Amino acid sequence: MAIRGPTKDEIENVFPHYARGWESQTEEHEFWFGDEGGKGEIEGEVPAELMGTFLRNGPGLTEVHGTPLKHPIDGDGMVCALSFTNGKVHFRNKYVETYTHKKEKEAGRMLFPGQMGSRPPPGGKLSKYRDPSHTNVFYWGGKVLTCHEYALPHCLDPATLETVGRDSLNGTLDIGTFSAHFRLDAEQDLLCTVAFKAGLEMLKTKPQVRLYEYDRAWNMVRKTKVSVPGLNYAHDFGLTPNWYVLHMSPFVNTSKKFTDAIIKGKTSPGESLRHYPECPSKMVLVERRQSTEAGAAPPRIIQLETEPCHIYHFGNVYETPDGQSLKFNACCLPPGFTMEWQHKLFLGNTGEAPGVMQQYVVDLRGEPTMKRVVIKETERVGCEFPFVNQFRHCVRAGVEEPRFFYLMGGAVGVALPYCDVVKNDLHNERPGKWHSEGIVGEPCFIPRLGEASATHGDEDDGWIIVQHYIPKAHRTEFAILDAKDLSKGPICRLKLGIHIPISFHGTFTHNVFVHPKPKVAPRKAKL
Repeated sequence: MAIRGPTKDEIENVFPHYARGWESQTEEHEFWFGDEGGKGEIEGEVPAELMGTFLRNGPGLTEVHGTPLKHPIDGDGMVCALSFTNGKVHFRNKYVETYTHKKEKEAGRMLFPGQMGSRPPPGGKLSKYRDPSHTNVFYWGGKVLTCHEYALPHCLDPATLETVGRDSLNGTLDIGTFSAHFRLDAEQDLLCTVAFKAGLEMLKTKPQVRLYEYDRAWNMVRKTKVSVPGLNYAHDFGLTPNWYVLHMSPFVNTSKKFTDAIIKGKTSPGESLRHYPECPSKMVLVERRQSTEAGAAPPRIIQLETEPCHIYHFGNVYETPDGQSLKFNACCLPPGFTMEWQHKLFLGNTGEAPGVMQQYVVDLRGEPTMKRVVIKETERVGCEFPFVNQFRHCVRAGVEEPRFFYLMGGAVGVALPYCDVVKNDLHNERPGKWHSEGIVGEPCFIPRLGEASATHGDEDDGWIIVQHYIPKAHRTEFAILDAKDLSKGPICRLKLGIHIPISFHGTFTHNVFVHPKPKVAPRKAKL
């Protein structure tokens, strides 16, 4: 039985309530849960071992100074931070002060168009797209970075979330972009990132992909430059000890015809993202070379054809200890997928063209070959935003093959809404799910052992934290779940007295940047 699309009754009578989850939040807040004022309360008990900061990014606006946006991806980034310390929780939300956000705030009106087709009123600056910096946020080497893949990242103060400014990472981001997703090499203690610039037939430019690796002092220890015809997009990637894994999407067309249509305002980059049968769909493996010295041999590149699909997000990626095989999974969107904000429910038309998780196995012996394996446990679950233990992004010999990933998914056989947090176990021994009362966001896994979880403890020993919108109450909360057994439901709920719009991606760091003020008992005066 296939995954069904929405019914007429759901579209007319149910989805409008869920769509309110995207409503704007123009105000910035800061408070401790449980303090006077009623802005946040805790139901249940925060795990005593849970210490650190959960960072989450997404569009805070679906209208700009009275001008409605065509798509939430055109909304400005608003970062939320939940700080956990000794059972107490602090909340803060703050907008990323990009150039375009500041200019529109000063003008009191929308000035810049969006890459998803939003247009400002007459008098806007159509030559410059807005920079939302809203797709992801993470902490590394003393910096909090917000990312949007067509621009440089922005650096925030970890304690206050104040915007420090755009950051070229010591001048290393040589093509001026920085994609949303990263991978950690825990053994080498490196942050691995990707950036891209599409090749344009009109300008006779070639596509460019950069793979950068940084230590905790933000020294770039490795850079791999790749130019593969057709590889015009890289939102996410996979990492192993010896390979980067990318997808060449047949949904990105940079021919003169389509570039000209964008320049003339007939369409936008986001609106033009759809399946083009003439464009190839391939998995691209790029050798992760250890040498970055000038004159080093170029990396080996393997291209393997696959069924037409669009991949935003990878799950687990694994290289066998003998180096002869790769295994990875990804959320694959079918040829019918577009970025239409359908029913104002999710970011594309996933009600009609849902994404499903697929497993790929690459045999590197001799002439490389690849086969696709259906993950039966999720083949009837429409899903997106797979999340894995970030300290096991890149496992080496001696650490077992990763088996778990977490998803936001629809009910079995139903495309939308994403009401379930789903745990998939490739061994099919400890799968599970939590069925929420509304819409869930990306489930973020927090390992109980922190960085030590790279090599110690059970892979699923920890918690899931997930943003949860409850339509009946028009209320946002953050639910914390036991990652080993989602079916038990939330250990605790962090209930907000304010609305926070549906967001995109988030990460957890075991660093705490905000602490309660000490309470000093008053002293009695001596007579």
